[in-house]
Amino acid sequence: MDGNDGASFFSPMSLNIITFNYTLRNKSGEVLDTSGSGSPISFLEGSGSIIEGLEEPLKALEVGEKEEVIVEAKRGYGEHDESMIQIVERSLLPVEDISIGDQFRAGEDNHAPVVKVVALDGDKVTLDANHPLAGEDLFFEVEITEKRAATETEISHGHVHGSGGHHHHEEKDEGGCGNEGCGCKH
Repeated sequence: MDGNDGASFFSPMSLNIITFNYTLRNKSGEVLDTSGSGSPISFLEGSGSIIEGLEEPLKALEVGEKEEVIVEAKRGYGEHDESMIQIVERSLLPVEDISIGDQFRAGEDNHAPVVKVVALDGDKVTLDANHPLAGEDLFFEVEITEKRAATETEISHGHVHGSGGHHHHEEKDEGGCGNEGCGCKH
């Protein structure tokens, strides 16, 4: 929160919306993800919507600039954490037919972690809740396609509106923006 009106946790001083294309590769050069040629990603600086190790380099680039950015694991999805691996009884899982590599949400909440089955031993199932890229250095090729000042509304809501973000012109009666994953209540 900013301490003044409690409406925003962002400082309104010159925050930008940054729009960029990217290709993400692992250490061996395999493409893991890409924004594609016509689907750039937009984010509000300081909102926590992209990984920490990528935001700082993007903020330093200007429109049209391309750069390779290496994000160390600790500033990406974190180091692999052994405490995120648990052995549970098979009967506690939501399905009976389970195979190594299966993934599912560990609860009914959309924010519950996704776990991966990494081992099976009779009635015991080993689940890993680490992000699939935890412990991995990330290799990004990025290009800034747009950079603009964030609006007061975007700052107060904590995310991008309009192209590359979401729109509030179809607000729902519950007071939300209509984007189920947003949670902004605006």
